[in-house]
Amino acid sequence: MKKLVNGVEVEESQSEARVERVGDRLMVRSPNGTHSGIAVRRGDTVYISYRGRQYQIEPVKAGRASGGKEHSGELKSPLPGVVVDVLAEEGSNVTLGQKIIVLEAMKTQQFLVAPFDGRLASVRIIKGDQVAEGVLLAVVEPTEN
Repeated sequence: MKKLVNGVEVEESQSEARVERVGDRLMVRSPNGTHSGIAVRRGDTVYISYRGRQYQIEPVKAGRASGGKEHSGELKSPLPGVVVDVLAEEGSNVTLGQKIIVLEAMKTQQFLVAPFDGRLASVRIIKGDQVAEGVLLAVVEPTEN
């Protein structure tokens, strides 16, 4: 079954990992060890924080062209929280997966990362800001090739 993971279409695959719910956490047990994560469902979208990364998982909509959609570059707060740190300056170059913002939500630090190589065009928050779910925190513009 196909899903969108952070805006990119992927095919679900079988894994040796087992997932168990323990209170408000998910325990993922695999041959590589045991790690905890958090998952929050909002409508058809599931937001997951696992091993320092954020994932947004959505169903593929009917009639959608294959090959993955472009990420807008907007980094929005997945949950209400507090900005713990801003790790890159406005105007700086960033690379795919680079941590840009640290947000504390639900007693867990969430890292918002660059969705692609580019330039951090806008940072709209500072350390210590309280933010609501869905608030635009920063914008990454793709690097021109």
